[in-house]
Amino acid sequence: MTRLWADGKPIAVEADAESLPLRFTWEGENHPIDAILDCWRVDTDWWRGRVWRMVFRVVTETGLLVELYHDLLLGGWYMQRVYD
Repeated sequence: MTRLWADGKPIAVEADAESLPLRFTWEGENHPIDAILDCWRVDTDWWRGRVWRMVFRVVTETGLLVELYHDLLLGGWYMQRVYD
């Protein structure tokens, strides 16, 4: 069963100079990123309260397949989805 957090769960991310994630910490465990499978920008709801994110689907060296996003307005990183 896939776990989804629509508003995301805050996580600590180490990113490179181009803001690509290299590793993240979730639930006290460090997860180095093995591959970025896909990435896309979300820019919506500008008329109500803008949502502007860069979303990454990644595989980690610890065996997770997850979606992370970087909030481009506020700067935080969030876990959005963990696939089983």
